[in-house]
Amino acid sequence: MSGFLGRGAPVFEIRDVGGMTDMLIRTPQLGKALAASLADKPLVLMRGHGATMVGGSIKQVVYRSIYAALNAGLQMDALRLGEATFLAPEEAAKAAAANDKAIERPWALWKRQAMV
Repeated sequence: MSGFLGRGAPVFEIRDVGGMTDMLIRTPQLGKALAASLADKPLVLMRGHGATMVGGSIKQVVYRSIYAALNAGLQMDALRLGEATFLAPEEAAKAAAANDKAIERPWALWKRQAMV
């Protein structure tokens, strides 16, 4: 479900651009630096402050947000058991493409859950 992560997840270090801050992107300069560190990736980790996701639609961004968080927990659990075997770049790309075609299904579930 997290094949989109196969392209990597850069880390944005706000101190490199803004010095000591409150960790929030409050200026155009910080926004530009965050976007530059994101480059062509689907998400960027923000040191000490979470992550920023991008996508072609709100549905895709929500999908990526949910599955990035789930995958992080699963990866930590797996690494406690030993060495992990990650997807090859081609596997990740194929998985991401297949999952992007099926976003409507989890979206419908999340929408129903949000209305309860």
